[in-house]
Amino acid sequence: MSDGREEPALSDIDLIDESWVAVPPAALIDRLTGHEVWQAWFPGLARVVFMDRAERGVRWSVTGEAEGSVEVWLEAFGDGTVVHWYVRVDAPPGSNVDRLRERYVQAVNAGMFVVKDDAEGRGRAPR
Repeated sequence: MSDGREEPALSDIDLIDESWVAVPPAALIDRLTGHEVWQAWFPGLARVVFMDRAERGVRWSVTGEAEGSVEVWLEAFGDGTVVHWYVRVDAPPGSNVDRLRERYVQAVNAGMFVVKDDAEGRGRAPR
């Protein structure tokens, strides 16, 4: 039975990811919101900040190969930080949504390993 409220529409791509990093949020915020990370992880998206929560994270409106929002939320936990990522976007008609979703998943996962290793002083060996 409906209570009269509309269910919110789901985005074509609705991703949630989290990682724990053994450093405080202040040591991560610039690494996760800077231009270099953005270009590496989301090269087809232009961003505009619509919520800046300082060391707690940022939400962006995004346009380009998809439209919607991307968010990074940093939650202090124990002697480190839980990094929460949210990508909620709609792809233009005719786009390969599965391919785009997989590209974002791979970029965030691979990127977080690099950020984590760098922040924790464990650098990756060259390949």
